[in-house]
Amino acid sequence: MNLLSYSMRHHTLAGFALVLASLASNVSHAQEGFVCPYEDEKECAYENESLSLFIKGRDAYDHGREIGDLSQARDIGYQLAARKNKNGRVLLKMIYMEVRMGGHKNYLQAYEWVQEAMQRNESYSRLDFQSVLDSLKKRMTPEQLAAVQAKYPAK
Repeated sequence: MNLLSYSMRHHTLAGFALVLASLASNVSHAQEGFVCPYEDEKECAYENESLSLFIKGRDAYDHGREIGDLSQARDIGYQLAARKNKNGRVLLKMIYMEVRMGGHKNYLQAYEWVQEAMQRNESYSRLDFQSVLDSLKKRMTPEQLAAVQAKYPAK
């Protein structure tokens, strides 16, 4: 019984040592830092800046939802879009969906955003800008609605 017990302890200790060695290896790789998947360091830096900007945009989106002002998130979304970064479109679509649900409390400004997007021929899958405009109109005061109708007469 002692021999079996010794063998089991020996294997358990050996297994534990392997796990520790594996963890130590993972830590050393993490300390080495990010390995750029691109050969050009400038391209890698550009992508890292875009990722950082997207994270900042998501934070601005989350904060904007809390306070009812998505302006900063929208600005960052367009900065990303100008960089041809796909996350810019993702962020912008999220913003327009939130606008449709009344998440941006300045309805006149939101209406102008949607009109501008339509004039630029922006499109997002399963997002109908006209339905966003209709949703905004339902939330507006009569004065706001009159201002929108004066600025954007029906065709």
